Amino acid sequence: MTTTSQAIDVIKARVVAASIAWPINWPGDDGIQLPDTPSAFVSVVFDVDRAFFAGYGGGRGANLQRNEAWLTFLVYVPNGEGMTSATDKAEVFSALFRSYRDANISCFAAVTRPEGPGSSMRPPGVDSAVDNYYVASAEIGLHFDLVG
Repeated sequence: MTTTSQAIDVIKARVVAASIAWPINWPGDDGIQLPDTPSAFVSVVFDVDRAFFAGYGGGRGANLQRNEAWLTFLVYVPNGEGMTSATDKAEVFSALFRSYRDANISCFAAVTRPEGPGSSMRPPGVDSAVDNYYVASAEIGLHFDLVG
C-alpha cells in the first residue's frame, strides 16, 4: 500500500528516469532562480483529494482506502517560442504518465493544454514574476491505495 510520500517518490523517480531537459521545481524544494535570458522550466503541483473506501474486508483497520490525486506539470517557455513549443514540452509529461500503472500508483487521464501568458500566474517555488513566459500544463489524474 502507498502513502502520499511514496506516491511522490514514484512520480519523481519516473521523471528523473526520463531525463527531462528542463529544470523542474518540485513542491518544497528551493525555488528556481530565473535566468536573465528566459529559458524553459517546469513547476510541479501535487494535489491529493479526499479519500474514500474502495473495499471492505477483515474488519476495522483492514479496509481499502483509495486516495485520488492530481499531478500538474506547469511548463513555462519564453515568450516568442509559441504555444506549440509549450504544449509539446507539456506533452512529454502527459505521455510519461498516460495509462501508467505500477504497484504504487495508477494514472488515468492525462491532458495537455495551453494555459496562457505567464503574467496571469505565479508558479509555485518561483520568487519573481514570469511575464516573459507562456505556460502550458500537463494534468494527470491518478490514485493510490492504503489499507486502514
